[in-house]
Amino acid sequence: MRKIVLVFALLLALFGGHGIVSAHAVVTACAPLIGANLPQPPALLICQFNQPLDESKSTITVTDAQGQRVDKNDTKFFEGDKQTLVVSLDTTKMKAGIYTAHWNVTDTLDYGNTFGDIQFGVNTVVPPTPTPALPGVAMTPTPTQTTDATSDLISRFLIGAGVIVLAALGVLFWRMRTNQNVEQE
Repeated sequence: MRKIVLVFALLLALFGGHGIVSAHAVVTACAPLIGANLPQPPALLICQFNQPLDESKSTITVTDAQGQRVDKNDTKFFEGDKQTLVVSLDTTKMKAGIYTAHWNVTDTLDYGNTFGDIQFGVNTVVPPTPTPALPGVAMTPTPTQTTDATSDLISRFLIGAGVIVLAALGVLFWRMRTNQNVEQE
């Protein structure tokens, strides 16, 4: 009985702790609202994400319909909040039209890089196309995840090592059970 408890405790220690983080940062809300049509150009674009970000590897760029940049290239944390980025906009360059904000961020949980686009309009005749919405969150973009070969290799190695450990524990448990049966006879 003690051996069974020991094996169970070992399995719990190996696999009962923290899970693997597989989600990456995505925009949950912005001001101005994603897909909004504003009467005047905003001075700032503030976007909140679902995970803490690495400020040095996170940017927001805002362009007009012709691809001309209208932000001041000063992306930073908003009031020290590590999940919220802000970028200043040059309102003198912003005329009536649709504007696209491209975000490219790296989260600090697993250093995953994601990027995407959101849109808003200023005095547009045709409102901007809304981005897809996730359940429970109004108007959020779909992130595009980038991966590299190193993280892929590490993930496969850890999965393989876990399978080998489970197989070894299964064989050990089977041998303990057969030895107990032989001793009882």
